[in-house]
Amino acid sequence: SSGLNAVLRSLPWQPQDVMLLTSAAYAVLPNTGKWLQKRYGIQILQAEVHESAEAILEPVERALLELPQPCKLRLAVFDHVSSYPPAILPVARLARMVKARCAETLVLLDGAHALGQVPIDMKQMAEAGVDAYVTDGHKWLMAPKGSGALWASRSIQDILEPAIISSDNAPSTKFQDRFDYIGTRDYTSWCAMGAALDFREMLGGEEKIQGYTSQLAGWAGSMMASAFGTETVVPLTMTPSMFAVRLPIPSAWPTDAQQRCAGVIAGGLIEKYSMQVISFSVHQTSGNVTHWIRVSSQIYLEQQDFRALTHAVLTLRQSCKSRVGEGLGPEVVV
Repeated sequence: SSGLNAVLRSLPWQPQDVMLLTSAAYAVLPNTGKWLQKRYGIQILQAEVHESAEAILEPVERALLELPQPCKLRLAVFDHVSSYPPAILPVARLARMVKARCAETLVLLDGAHALGQVPIDMKQMAEAGVDAYVTDGHKWLMAPKGSGALWASRSIQDILEPAIISSDNAPSTKFQDRFDYIGTRDYTSWCAMGAALDFREMLGGEEKIQGYTSQLAGWAGSMMASAFGTETVVPLTMTPSMFAVRLPIPSAWPTDAQQRCAGVIAGGLIEKYSMQVISFSVHQTSGNVTHWIRVSSQIYLEQQDFRALTHAVLTLRQSCKSRVGEGLGPEVVV
């Protein structure tokens, strides 16, 4: 959040400037966008990608084509690995697409779920047109909360300022030094990132760790989708070390019954099985609502753990049957 704000609030925004987001953006981005709207009178352009992260290029291209010329798109922001739905996005292609339409537009990548989960090649990103990249260490790198990193191309380093300007980081301070001291706070999490990297190297290194967790996630997603008779949200080529699988809730059920059953499954996994997943709904353009769980793979998990999760979901799903038959009754039985 601090890194994203450092970029968003440092840019020289002008009234009617445009910021492009996707509907999969983490809440800090639209929230900060609203603050920028209030402060500077900018416009927020949103590309809808909730239904299919696989087809993200089309809605982004459509949004770019809607921009009047001369282009006033100052910033485009994309997830490297989106959270909802969980998917590796084609960020290099997206950056090139933005630059082709609006050459002066800056491209910012939100890599919150990337560091430790997927390879990050900043040279390749920069060549594609990425101007800034923000990531954190506590999600996948095994570093403490509060750890993270901000990369910026040399062309924009002079204009970026941290969210807090303190005694040792006047605006004329060199870029890295500018972010090194931001007041009296506990910097332990920053210092611990090196130890986290050493620990991961001891486990076998990034290639081995990420290879294991991504392969396990791919297998588990396919297995669970087959057992549920549903599908995963993206193909294996876009699946990182987490995946989303649609819950086996019949679409013929009343909407409120589907919603309550999703709640029964999510709550029951925690209360009865001590299993933690993230549940979410997808509102489709057709008006239908589908219910999903996001499941993460880790080095301490094995195939049997995902089989146990599958069994738990199916058991809880059975408790959701309507009193007078599937899809017919108004009540959900728990």
